[in-house]
Amino acid sequence: MDGAQLRVDGLSYRHRIATPRLSNPWATKLGPGIHNISFSIPSGSIVGLVGPNGAGKTTLLHLMCGLRPADSGRVQFDNKEWKDLKNEHSARRNIGFMPDNVRWQGTSTPAKILHRLSLMREAEVGDLIELVGLKSRCNESLDSLSAGMRQRLSLAAAMIGSPRILLLDEPFTGLDPVAQKALQKLMLQLSERGTTIIVSSHLLLELEAIVDRVVLLNQGQVIIDGELNTVRKKLRLDRRLIIEGSNGDPNELLSEFGELIEYSAEDGWSATLERSEGWSIKMREDLVKRLHKAGMTPYRIEARLADLAEMLSAATGEDDISLTVAEAMMVPLQRKEVEEE
Repeated sequence: MDGAQLRVDGLSYRHRIATPRLSNPWATKLGPGIHNISFSIPSGSIVGLVGPNGAGKTTLLHLMCGLRPADSGRVQFDNKEWKDLKNEHSARRNIGFMPDNVRWQGTSTPAKILHRLSLMREAEVGDLIELVGLKSRCNESLDSLSAGMRQRLSLAAAMIGSPRILLLDEPFTGLDPVAQKALQKLMLQLSERGTTIIVSSHLLLELEAIVDRVVLLNQGQVIIDGELNTVRKKLRLDRRLIIEGSNGDPNELLSEFGELIEYSAEDGWSATLERSEGWSIKMREDLVKRLHKAGMTPYRIEARLADLAEMLSAATGEDDISLTVAEAMMVPLQRKEVEEE
């Protein structure tokens, strides 16, 4: 993608699993990880990193911020190529990382923590404490902070030095609904200033409210990535029509207008239709007229975009949402390519 601010090209990494034995107590074997991750992100985008547990989201963020050295691949930022982010100090100044579940403990305070981190990064704290809503608790001990307050401190730490790339791992965890909305607003403001944000989260509703692009991961590999509407179209989830009525049985008539995804004829009727071309106003008017003429006038008709959960289900082929963790095996997956509009 021409003009992309951030490009990830062929990143791969395998975790080393300890397999001690008498002849070699330090023996290891290759375990799960990520394989050949590639995507591009324009400047100022908010990207949702989505996938089941074990898909490799956190591992990918660790590689991108330099916490782990990649086995292969590179990251390109502003036409500068980074092969070893762990030792590229100039590059890491442009990246802020918020890990999941940081254990802020002890008698220190948020103000002192941020001051020490700012010295390490050779940057100013500025109004970060006020920005994340910790001004009234900035001089209290870490042990007295709630889980949500500690999450706010992690966010402030990631933003020291005004990094141009923010990597956020489960940032909504522990935040109350009001704080979640405030965080969403802050991300949008940073995006407008040109900050590129990659967010990994299992709270898909909160994520969907702010992202303009997605990267869907499964078994350590990218299945599909791109703008939300483009990905929906590629997965045939671009437009669905929900329609309900109380009279008749319009099964055959509805099938003339689109693919019937769901249909029920109990206590009236309800259906979900899908069309690859979407549902224009004229198409919906024609459908209602046909139903009315047949004596089956609907009382509800609504065009609905597929949400992130449905997109993930369609991309992975997993129809049922369950507690099963993604398998660690990195079997080759077929990537679904998309063309940007």
